[in-house]
Amino acid sequence: MSLSDLLFAGTEWLRSTPLSEAALAIAATPPSRWIGSHFWAIPIIQTIHILALAAAFGSVLMINLRIMGAAGQSRTLTQTVRRFQPWVWWAVLVLALSGLAMIVGEPPRTLINAVFWLKIALVILLVLVSYWYQSAMRRHMDQGDMTPGVSGRFRVGAALLILMWCIVMLAGRWIAYAPV
Repeated sequence: MSLSDLLFAGTEWLRSTPLSEAALAIAATPPSRWIGSHFWAIPIIQTIHILALAAAFGSVLMINLRIMGAAGQSRTLTQTVRRFQPWVWWAVLVLALSGLAMIVGEPPRTLINAVFWLKIALVILLVLVSYWYQSAMRRHMDQGDMTPGVSGRFRVGAALLILMWCIVMLAGRWIAYAPV
């Protein structure tokens, strides 16, 4: 069974769950009808979502490239994290809100889509891994313990976080092309 077969089967299964009725109920709400009746609403929400994604990923990239020693060598790691970390979490908040608005605007397209649920699972995993990674890194930065062995592990972690962000972005883009 290929990945596309698995995702198609997942979407077919989702159609048989109460999510179908929930999607239709959400589509009947005033906010959903308003978004659906204004042709410019979804493109604006998507633009906000993409800009927030750019801010979050750009900030993650700057922090992780600094950890990997590939950029930002004029600042300490602490300075880099303090500069970019707030951008990550505020952008994630905007991503969540704009994502919720897109769900409300097109509930069947999202809620009855296996790729959407794959993306949500990946986002949850990414947030948990990022929080754990940041906590571990903060402990080592506070202790001044960035020895080559420790920093080597953090470099691998930084590369993996960048890869995870890329996979989440790919899944998000894929939602538009998945059969519903």
